[in-house]
Amino acid sequence: MATGGATTPLLEQYEGVKARYPGHLVLFRVGDFFETFGDDARLLAREVDVVLTARGADARGERTPMAGVPYHAVDTYLGRLVQKGYKVALCDQVEDARFAKGLVRREVTRVVTPGTVLDDRILGGPDHSFLASVVFRRGGVGGYAVVDLSTGDWLSGGADGPGDDGLLSAVAPFLPREVIWSGDAEHGPPADVVRREFPRARLEAAPAPVARAELPAALDAATPPGGEVDEATRRLAAYVRATQPRLLPHVAPVARGSGGRRLVLDAKTLRHLEISRPMNPDDVGSPTLLSTWDETRTAAGRRTLAFWLSNPLADVAAIEARLAAVDRLRSLGTELESIRAQLGDIADLARIASRVAGRRTRPPELATLRTGLAAADRLAAAAVAWRESPLLADLAVELRGPPALGALLERAIPESPPPTVDGGGLFRPGFSAEIDRPRAEEEAAVAALAELERREQAATGIKGLKIGYNQVFGYYFEVTRPHLARVPPHFRRKQTVAQGERFVSDELDEVERRIVTARAAAEEAEAARWEALLAEIESFVPAVHRVARAVGALDVLVTFARLARDRGLVRPVLDDSAVLLARDLRHPVLDRQLGERFVPNDVELDAASGRLLILTGPNMSGKSTYMRQVGLLVVLAQAGSFVPARYARVGLVTQLFTRMGFTDAIGRGKSSFMVEMTEVAEILRAADARSLVLLDEVGRGTSTFDGLAIAWATVRHLHDATGCRGIVATHYHQLTDRAARLTNARNAHLAVRDAPDGIVFLHRLVPGATDRSYGVHVARLAGVPEPVLGEADRTLRELEAAARPVDADGPRGRGPRYTQTVLWDSAPTGEAPLKAALEAIDVEALTPDEAKHRLRALRRLAAGPPGSEP
Repeated sequence: MATGGATTPLLEQYEGVKARYPGHLVLFRVGDFFETFGDDARLLAREVDVVLTARGADARGERTPMAGVPYHAVDTYLGRLVQKGYKVALCDQVEDARFAKGLVRREVTRVVTPGTVLDDRILGGPDHSFLASVVFRRGGVGGYAVVDLSTGDWLSGGADGPGDDGLLSAVAPFLPREVIWSGDAEHGPPADVVRREFPRARLEAAPAPVARAELPAALDAATPPGGEVDEATRRLAAYVRATQPRLLPHVAPVARGSGGRRLVLDAKTLRHLEISRPMNPDDVGSPTLLSTWDETRTAAGRRTLAFWLSNPLADVAAIEARLAAVDRLRSLGTELESIRAQLGDIADLARIASRVAGRRTRPPELATLRTGLAAADRLAAAAVAWRESPLLADLAVELRGPPALGALLERAIPESPPPTVDGGGLFRPGFSAEIDRPRAEEEAAVAALAELERREQAATGIKGLKIGYNQVFGYYFEVTRPHLARVPPHFRRKQTVAQGERFVSDELDEVERRIVTARAAAEEAEAARWEALLAEIESFVPAVHRVARAVGALDVLVTFARLARDRGLVRPVLDDSAVLLARDLRHPVLDRQLGERFVPNDVELDAASGRLLILTGPNMSGKSTYMRQVGLLVVLAQAGSFVPARYARVGLVTQLFTRMGFTDAIGRGKSSFMVEMTEVAEILRAADARSLVLLDEVGRGTSTFDGLAIAWATVRHLHDATGCRGIVATHYHQLTDRAARLTNARNAHLAVRDAPDGIVFLHRLVPGATDRSYGVHVARLAGVPEPVLGEADRTLRELEAAARPVDADGPRGRGPRYTQTVLWDSAPTGEAPLKAALEAIDVEALTPDEAKHRLRALRRLAAGPPGSEP
C-alpha cells in the first residue's frame, strides 16, 4: 500500500478513496482532525509545516507516516495547499460516530483545485480566478474556454494568431490559475511551453469531454457545434462537473469584446506594458497600469477593470458608448461621489451567489447579499441623471435584482445572523412554523427551568441554590457545603465539587428532557429549512450574477470619470482612421509617480507625418518609456478611459505588439538573440495594417552588420508589406539614413544636452536622428572605473575618426580583415574622411538640432585620432 506500515480497516478505507481520486491530496476526517497517511502525510508535513508522526506497525516493524490538521482550521491549510498548486479532496464523516455500526462511513464532500476555489479565505482577494481549457491542433488551429466559477463568468474562442503561440496568447490575459490542455496525438506544445506562458498555473491533462447534450443550455446556445472551441468547452464542462458539479448549471457566457471584436494583446505585450503585473515578476508591489488606475469601490469593479484593461475593445461604437458614459458621469459633480459611496455598500454579490450554489455560504453572507441587492436597487432608482447615456441606461436596468429574492431574504434572515449554521437563530421568528414551534417549546422549558430554581430556593430556604449545566452531566442543582444539611430528600447526588455538591431530581430531568427534545427538533428543522432556503436562493443565482456584472461595469465607468476629473485626463477621439495623434502625452503610471517632473511628448503616426517612427537617443533618454506610453494610450482609449494628454486621436487598433527587454531561455535551448528573433518573427507574421508595433533595439543580440541588416529588413517589411503604425527604437544610426528615404517613415530622437560635467537627459522628443549614443557617458553614470572609461573614450575617437557613413546599399569596403564591431568601414586610402562626411550631408533637409550634432561630429573628425596632428 502507498501508506506503508500496518493495514487496518481505516487505512483500507483511506486507500479506497485515494484510488478514486488519483493525483489528489486526500484529507481524511478522523475525529477532530483531517488526517493524511503515507506519502500524502509526508507531503502535507513538508508543505504546510505540520508535525509528521506515525501509527501502527506491520510484521516488519514499519510504521505508517501520519500528519493532520484540525478540522476547524482546514480552510487555512487548504488555501496554502491550493496556492502551491495541489488538488485536494476532503473526505468527511457522513454519519455520527456514536451510531455507526463498525467503521464510520466517509465520503468525499469537497474537491478543491487552484481553478475551482470558491472560498474568499482561499481566493485571497477580489481578482478573477480563471480555470482554462486549451485544445491544440495540428497546423496551429485551436480553441479555448475559460471559467471563473466564483463569479460564473464563462468565455471561449479561438487563437489570436498563427501557431500554438497564438492560442496561448489568446488565453494569457485571463492569467489562469489552472490550465487543462489537450491536443492531437502527434501535436500540441510540450508542457514546458504551456508552463512558460502560465508560470503560476497548475497544469492538468484534460478529461474526456462531456456529450454536447450534457452542456448547460446557456453554453450550448453560445458555442458553435464542432471544432476546437466546442471541444474545449465540453472538456472544461467535464472538469467542472467532476470538481464542482453544483456550479456547472450556473455559469453564463459573457462577451470578451463587442461582437467578439477586441484589441489583441499577446502575452508579451501584456508583460512589456505592465498592464496588471510588473515586467519583472520579482518586482512585487511595483506599480502597474491596473494598480495606478484602480480606484474602484467593489470587488466586481476591480475584476471588471482588470478585464477591460487586458481586453480593450476594437469596435468604435462600443468604445464611444463607454466614453460617452464616462463623460456623462464626470459632469455629475457631487452626485458622482454619492454614486461611489453607494457602490461601497455593495459586497461581492457574484461570489456569495456562487457559494450559495456550491453550498459553501455562511449565514452573515445572506444578510450581506440582502444589503447589496438593496443598494443596487437604490442606485438603479436614482439613475434618472444617467439616461442621456444609453450604456448607463442599460446598466440601470441590469442593476435591479429580482424582487422576490429581496423579499425572501428580508423575511428569512435576521438583522444579525449567527456566524455559523450550528448555533441556531438562523431565521427570523414567524418565517417557519416548523422552527417556531420547537423554539417556543424550548423557551417554555427554559422558563420552567427558571421557575423550578425559584421554587426550590423557596422550599429549601437555600438562597444560593442554583441550576447549572455542563456538557457531561447536563442540568444540575448546585448547593454549597454550608447548606448541604437542608438538601431535600428528592434531590439525588450527582457530583462532588470543591465548593459543594451537585444534585438532580425527577422534575429537573423532565425539564431537561423537554429542553433537549425541543432544541434538537428546532435544530433539525433549521437545518432542513436552511437547505431549502439555499435551494430557493439558488434559482436566483444567474440573476444575482447579472446584477454583479452591472455593478462592476458601473464601478469602472465611475472610476474612469473620477480619474478624468481629478487627473486632468481628456476624452480621446476614436475613429476608423489610421491616425494615432496625441499632444503632451504622459505615461499614466510614471506621471503619477513623478508628477511635474515627467516630461510629456507628442505622438504623430499617420500617413501625413509617417506611419513609422525610427527613434534614436542614448540609453536612459526615455525611448522605452515613450513607446510604452504610446501603447498605453491605445489600451486606455480602447478600454473606454480618458487619457493623460492635452489632446488625443486614436484610429482603431486591432492588434498591439511589443518587443522589449533582453531575456533568454537557455533551459529551452534558446539564446537571448534567438528569443528576440522568435518574438520578431511572430510579430511580422501576425501584424497587419490595423496593428500598432513597438520594437526596441531589434538585432542588438548579434554582430553589428547582421543586426543592422535584420533591423533594416524588419523596418522595410513593416513599411512596405504590413503598412502598420509603429515605433522602432534603435542605436543603429545608419538605420536612420535609410529610413529617411522611406515615404511613410520619419526619424526622431530623445534629446540630451551636453554639460561640462556630462550630459543631461531632456526626455524631449525632437525631429530628426541623432548620431551619438553617449554610451561612454552612460557608463560613467553607472560607475564604470575611470581607466576603463578613458580607454573606451580613446577607442571611440579612433573609430569615429577613421569612419565614414554607409551608403544606401549597405556597408561598403568590406575587405578580408574587416571587423563587424564597428559601424563604418575605414575610408579607402587617399580619400579624406572629412570630405566624405561633408559630401554625405543633405544641407536642405537638416533641422537645427541635426545640424548641431553633425557639426560636433565634424569637429571630432577634423581633430583626428588621439595623438595625431590637428
